[in-house]
Amino acid sequence: MQTDDARVRRRAAMPLIGRAPELAELLRLIAGDEAADDAGGRVVLLRGEAGIGKSHLLAHAVATLTADGWIGFDVRADELDRLVPYAALRHAVAAHAAALGGDLAQLASALVAALDVATAQPLPSLHVAAARFFAALADQRPVVLAFDELALIDDDTLALIASLLRQRERHPLVLAGNLRRPEGARHGALERALERLGRDDQVRELELGPLADDAVAELVATLLGGAPAAGVVATVQRRSAGNPFFAEQCALDLAEARAWSADDGTRPPAFSEDRRRAFLDRVLRVGPRSRRIGQAVALLGVVGFARIELAADLAGLAPAEADAAFDALVERGILQPVAGGGYRLCHQLVRDALYQEIGPAERWRWHHVAADRLLELPSSPAVDLEVAAHLGEVAEMGDGRAIAVLSRAAERACATAPQSSIPWFERALAITPPDDPRHAPLAARLARALFLAGRPREAVEVGRSALATLPEGPARARLVTLVVDGLVLAAEMDEAADLVDAELAAGGASVRFLAKAAHVLMGVNRPADALASAAAAERALPQAPVQERILALGHLMRMRYLQPRYDLLPRIWRELEEAAADAPLPSRLAAYQAISYAQAAIGDTRRASLSIGHAQQLLAELGWAVYREDLAIAQMQNAAHLGDWTAALALIESLTDELETAGTLTQLGVLRALEIELRANRGEWAHARRAAEKPLSGNPHCDPLHVWAHAGIELLTGDVDAARARLEQHLEAPSIPGWARALLLSRLADVVTEAGRPQLAVDLLAGPMRQGFDVLDYPTHIAIRLAHGRAAGDPAALHEALALADEHGLALLRGRAHLLLGAQDVEAEQHLTAAAQIFQSLGAAPWRRRTVVELRRRGLKIPRQRTRPHALLTETELQIARLVQQGRRNREIAATVFLSVKTVEANLSRIYAKTGCAGRLELARAIDAGWLDGDGDGDERDGAPAPPAAAAPTP
Repeated sequence: MQTDDARVRRRAAMPLIGRAPELAELLRLIAGDEAADDAGGRVVLLRGEAGIGKSHLLAHAVATLTADGWIGFDVRADELDRLVPYAALRHAVAAHAAALGGDLAQLASALVAALDVATAQPLPSLHVAAARFFAALADQRPVVLAFDELALIDDDTLALIASLLRQRERHPLVLAGNLRRPEGARHGALERALERLGRDDQVRELELGPLADDAVAELVATLLGGAPAAGVVATVQRRSAGNPFFAEQCALDLAEARAWSADDGTRPPAFSEDRRRAFLDRVLRVGPRSRRIGQAVALLGVVGFARIELAADLAGLAPAEADAAFDALVERGILQPVAGGGYRLCHQLVRDALYQEIGPAERWRWHHVAADRLLELPSSPAVDLEVAAHLGEVAEMGDGRAIAVLSRAAERACATAPQSSIPWFERALAITPPDDPRHAPLAARLARALFLAGRPREAVEVGRSALATLPEGPARARLVTLVVDGLVLAAEMDEAADLVDAELAAGGASVRFLAKAAHVLMGVNRPADALASAAAAERALPQAPVQERILALGHLMRMRYLQPRYDLLPRIWRELEEAAADAPLPSRLAAYQAISYAQAAIGDTRRASLSIGHAQQLLAELGWAVYREDLAIAQMQNAAHLGDWTAALALIESLTDELETAGTLTQLGVLRALEIELRANRGEWAHARRAAEKPLSGNPHCDPLHVWAHAGIELLTGDVDAARARLEQHLEAPSIPGWARALLLSRLADVVTEAGRPQLAVDLLAGPMRQGFDVLDYPTHIAIRLAHGRAAGDPAALHEALALADEHGLALLRGRAHLLLGAQDVEAEQHLTAAAQIFQSLGAAPWRRRTVVELRRRGLKIPRQRTRPHALLTETELQIARLVQQGRRNREIAATVFLSVKTVEANLSRIYAKTGCAGRLELARAIDAGWLDGDGDGDERDGAPAPPAAAAPTP
């Protein structure tokens, strides 16, 4: 029989026993099936009970992949790491940085710096740094991030990795991680992330079961260095129930004749807390001094040489005794080095058991001692987080020191990782007495963190409680504005207006609140009050700090949109651009998010594309969630206007569940209306009707969009009576906004014309036809002229609509203008052919069928459904081509689409080869000429014959 030390060394290099099929399956799941186009980003979950061998199997899989040319990152975290945003990922990247050369080394260093949120001045470019680094790696070799104990990863790391995985066409990145079954404490952020990725078919799972008896026998023989007695093997098989960790400890114990007899047939449970503690003696096999040091390390988490003295004090050992005990644990592999320096216990089960072995009273004292000793060190963000972790375990109600430390940790985390800051704020608030003057300000800061993390409904609940006791002053003004923002997102407009009235009556409102009040009051149809509040805000703007000025201008822009006074919007967004030039990053993002939203909403697509690109880059650098939904809605609206309906629907799908969970009903209402409209225009009737069945939000500025879109389904399917009834009923509501009334009238005019009453349509549009761009956005202005031109037989109105649709790239409206001009026999062949080509490029099947009917009536040639030149390009190449058209340089393009400059250059080379363009200028000119909307040569594939001419509805 081998010596004990020899057995430990052999165990550290144990081969993978009895897991060959599981290893092959795990490798297949990680590598994917390229033939099935499954080689992109994905999550592979390795599930099983504690000790079943998940970490061992994952390590072997990563080693195999690395030998095959993959780049593998070993990401390990413990409970302490989870408290520090990005800590485990930072250690893993830092461990690879030294081995990388050239540009990759620089990108790795930039990412390590960005991930270090414990610095005094954390860098804000986290998401961009991560995207560039992993994109550059993936250009060379596939990448796997191996997360040991995935449930211990912090929320912000999960959000970052999920964001990268959703860009799987750009980054062939794979996350492989372990999850215990049962998982124990549930991890809400992890569950939500896996659910979202699962809906995109990006999650694969492998369940790891017990080892077979012959594998247990082989494991025992390998561990003990020889053929053991049959009774020993039988007992290990019976006692371990196929769990490798239990089998190893049971075998060593039996070999030393210190455990059960071979004929004991009792079968233990697979795993429990008692079982974990019972195995501790067999895991450690060290003296009492080393065991005490192990308990101290379990409490401290990661112990570097500078912390050995603290561990010795906790364990009650002299320095020399502590050094010897520490070295013994390292030599036996119980303490293992971690990237970046220091040691941690070899297995989470060992740490759990050692920590539980410390009695409650002693544990309380040790945490306090650790906090006291760490507070003696020079203050730094890293030390503060460590102190907060200890005090968070033992702090009692009213502990002023703990409240201060936990609050400071929360504030620092919130600067770059608001999701991770929420538990710190909650813990600080839990030990702050309700009558303590710090309670309300802490609740206000928690509300802000929830809002920044994209959880507005929770932010409102916490904010309301804080308002009850928060005294007048800047902090209260900011909180009131935040609560009102949350209520607006939750479609609680009347409640938001009540809060606005109460605060305005109290006096002393800030410029930001005055502007927000104007927005809310206009939203509840109180224009006089709204304009008075807006005037007060505008008078105070010149003296306001730049951050407050930007937020106030954003609220005023939304108010002018609801008013509607679209002629005032350009002046406001120019003021926002000027203010953002020298503003901090969060304020610049707030400015361009507001600009993007307004430009996309009114159909100013070219400006919106530029502003969205700028805002996306800022959002990626900052990594906050608070503006992401607004920006995504702007991007979706712009994509819908430009005819990129697939991208728009993908954005809708990705946002819907998040908005439902967060309770942001206002944004959800906009999404659903656009989904109904897009699905209807594509002829996807079942999808469109399912979306239309969703209840109205109750928001007077969202519900008209829903009604307009629902009537669009009925119009396209020929149910004009239902469409007319729906529209007329909603138009009778006295609170309907002016902009919405014009939009609904344009659709009602189409409906009554379809029903054979064109003069009624002309009468309905008499008022809207006199309105200009001061109160009508571009799509509504065009829709009114199309409806009037069709009903009145007015080609001039149709030509005006076509020119405006061309100017702003409004794809569907361009096609409809061509169709209506051709249907009125104005250069019929030219216009109908153009309409057919546009509708084909959009996938607008109902509209193309109508166009084909008009062509056949006139005996004109039906244009073949041709392969578009840009269909040869990937989605990324199309995006890069559009950015080239906008005059972006390669470095700017790389920052916008989260690629390296080298990758952008490679994509441009492929674009030139596919399109035949000689360079950037020729490519930009081709796109300006409508190449992205045009078709190439090919064969007609109508699928089904067009309906008889007599049965076709008149467009």
